[in-house]
Amino acid sequence: MKRKNILLTVILVTLVSFSGFSQGGGIWNFNWNTGFPLGDTKDFVSNPTGRGFSIEGRGFVTDMITVGGIVGWNVFYDEVGWVTETVNNTTINGFKKRYLNTIPIMVTGHYYFSTGSIQPYLGVGLGTYYLETRDFMGIYYVRGEDWHFGVAPELGVVLPFGASNTGVNINFKYNYAAKTKDNPAQSWLGLNVGLSYIF
Repeated sequence: MKRKNILLTVILVTLVSFSGFSQGGGIWNFNWNTGFPLGDTKDFVSNPTGRGFSIEGRGFVTDMITVGGIVGWNVFYDEVGWVTETVNNTTINGFKKRYLNTIPIMVTGHYYFSTGSIQPYLGVGLGTYYLETRDFMGIYYVRGEDWHFGVAPELGVVLPFGASNTGVNINFKYNYAAKTKDNPAQSWLGLNVGLSYIF
């Protein structure tokens, strides 16, 4: 529990500090995240997910460039169905389902092509993904967890609501968590939609 509290404190301080040192204000994004698995991720959980969110702070260091930080969460779920498997010469029959929980914690940088009523941007996140897998067979499961180095390029747009300080943020993001010694790489395409507060 203490370790989780330290991690949450570091995340909060990072997000606040990135938005605080900006010269010309910044942007807070509160997004609903969807995910479409790719590669090894699709082999483990083939279904797309609509269960996810992220909070991101961006601070302008020039008129067109922001730096910031993001933390989020997605969970993928797949029901394989009733299966029979043989493990160590023992035959097991049960209902198989799988979960993949992902938590990105990243430093981000973005370039805005316009500061008008439509604000398209390119960006990238660099940091880590905490990934937890659960492979159920009936009431029993095998659990895996690991921290992965990650990168997340994205293309998006902010659509402000008239003269207000709020708007809609829409982006496509490619999430890539590199393989570790014990676990394969994971990747998915995210379509994220949310609210932006511009200050």
